[in-house]
Amino acid sequence: MNRLLIAVTAAGLLLSTAPARASEGAAAPQPCPATEAWTVFVPDATFRRQDGSAKRLTQTHRDAEEQGWQFADMTTYIENGDLQGFFITYTRPHPCNTQAP
Repeated sequence: MNRLLIAVTAAGLLLSTAPARASEGAAAPQPCPATEAWTVFVPDATFRRQDGSAKRLTQTHRDAEEQGWQFADMTTYIENGDLQGFFITYTRPHPCNTQAP
């Protein structure tokens, strides 16, 4: 009797989850995001002033622009009162938005 009860309960659970599994496979595709973002950290050259932060930031901006990224935001990172570097965020249109239909 216990085995029959367990078998019926297990069959009921499997049947109740079957429609949910079928609908998961037929889910509508997710919409493509409009943009993608990329954040990089540019450390401050505290002990090497000849290779200063401005030069590093300029080079980072140039490298990002060559890859199609556009500057979005910059935040300084200060720890214990000392400048450690900069977090720079770039954006560009998501690749699925630039493909021909």
